Amino acid sequence: MLYIEGQRLILTGVAAALILVWVLWDHVLHGVLLGWLAVFGVYSVARAGMARAYRHRAANDTDHRLWLRRVQWALAVGGSIWAAACFLFYVPDRIEYQLFLVTMLLGAVVSGLLTLAVYLPAYLTFVTPFVAATAIRYGHGGDPLHWGIALAAVVILFLFINFARFIQNTFVESLRLRMTLAQRNRDLAERNREVELANLAKSRFLAAASHDLRQPLHALNLFAAQLRDQTDPTERARLVARIDAAIDSMNELFNALLDISKLDAGVLVPDISEFPVGHLLSRIETTFAATAREKGLRLRVMQSRAWVRTDAILLERILLNLVSNAIRYTSHGGIIVGCRRRGDSVRIEVWDSGIGLAEDHHRNIFAEFYQVGAATPGQRAGMGLGLSIVDGLCRLLDHPIDLTSRPGEGSRFAVSVPWASARQPPVESAVTFDTIANPTQDKLIVVIDDDALVLDGMRGLLQGWGCRVVTAGSDDAALAGLAAHQGYPNLVISDYFLANGRTGVDVIERLRSAFAAPIPAFLISGDTTTERMRDANACGLPLLHKPVNPMALRSMVNQLLRAVR
Repeated sequence: MLYIEGQRLILTGVAAALILVWVLWDHVLHGVLLGWLAVFGVYSVARAGMARAYRHRAANDTDHRLWLRRVQWALAVGGSIWAAACFLFYVPDRIEYQLFLVTMLLGAVVSGLLTLAVYLPAYLTFVTPFVAATAIRYGHGGDPLHWGIALAAVVILFLFINFARFIQNTFVESLRLRMTLAQRNRDLAERNREVELANLAKSRFLAAASHDLRQPLHALNLFAAQLRDQTDPTERARLVARIDAAIDSMNELFNALLDISKLDAGVLVPDISEFPVGHLLSRIETTFAATAREKGLRLRVMQSRAWVRTDAILLERILLNLVSNAIRYTSHGGIIVGCRRRGDSVRIEVWDSGIGLAEDHHRNIFAEFYQVGAATPGQRAGMGLGLSIVDGLCRLLDHPIDLTSRPGEGSRFAVSVPWASARQPPVESAVTFDTIANPTQDKLIVVIDDDALVLDGMRGLLQGWGCRVVTAGSDDAALAGLAAHQGYPNLVISDYFLANGRTGVDVIERLRSAFAAPIPAFLISGDTTTERMRDANACGLPLLHKPVNPMALRSMVNQLLRAVR
């Protein structure tokens, strides 16, 4: 504003200077008039040059305070030139020319108000010199009229200072609002971009999940069609094995998607404990030894006596995904799993001699459904979720993960886990028959679902485990069935969403109230949204997601029944 809009003040000043010289030409020495006009002309050209320099300044020139000081010095010079005119152009004994001079000076005060008041110090720097000069020169007039002019100049100065302050405050507030609006617009544009990226990621996510789900489902349909017409026992056994493999592939996808949903929902709460990492490494070796041997790979797990402080189950899931990924993308050589102490941390490392990764893939490899290349021949391709889950779990546990890899030279993933001082492990108690006995034998289990096929399947499965089963589509039907059995339910299994707007939480609470006892219970749902997870977590009810693996179902049933033995 001071530089660009201030050019109007320069043009106004040049016009006023020319008029002033023209009016006083016959009453003031020509040399004085021309000398003052020349000085004013040089000043005006310099001001115009400063404005041009400011418009064309370098993009990296952000020293605004320096430019502000420059324009203030220039305005001080301009005000001093007008102050000099007050003394040089004062015509004694000619009141009409004296009043004309005062009028021109007040005009400069007004014109300065219109362009300089956005910054009060700049306005004061310009008008104070010649207003002060006016008050001094006319104050020496020796009569009331001149004293009145001098006093009026001072009063007008203070009046215009108040106007200038109001203009400055209004300008600053409008500038602040404009900047706030601009920032809001930028924030809105950024939010819109994030929403667009999220929608795009969601579309890619659903497309990839749909593709990976259709593959085993397509194979399952083909195997089921062959099984229907097959009479050879050997071929039927082979087809059943292939069907099991297709189901395992679908379950793997569903479990991976569920892990992603749990991480996004924030319902995973780490159970931190201290334990020897060697036990976990032994389980990793046991889990993958046969798979590595089938591919002709060497799996070497270096044992360690180090102790760590973390969630044992989540850390095991991290290593399971890392080692599984290493085996999937390694065709020759082997995999090494080990750990080493680094200060207050233990670095658990997984090395492989697989395909390796280029530098530009190192960050993207942890994104959902991101795959660099095909798996090795004979190995089922992954879904691109394993490393995304690893990254999410590492962030949840605050365990830094590091990747070193080059194409054709293999990869190394390293997870840093807090170190814990070793302790004497507790002596394990002897295993008794009671600890290995079937906890489901002769237990009365209530299954509530509004799908008849699900009820039929659950009844057959639970009865095969030795349970007595009551199936129902609602809490009223469940109570009627229990009355017929004349029994006390040992466990309730309910679908989350039931008919007539009822939920599994509602029917479990009603059954508990009817028997006045905290009957063990858990929920099953096909809804994997974060709201369902949070609702179940808030009610203290375990939640399994469909399709439920029979082993996972039995593990949950055994866990809840053993808890009340």
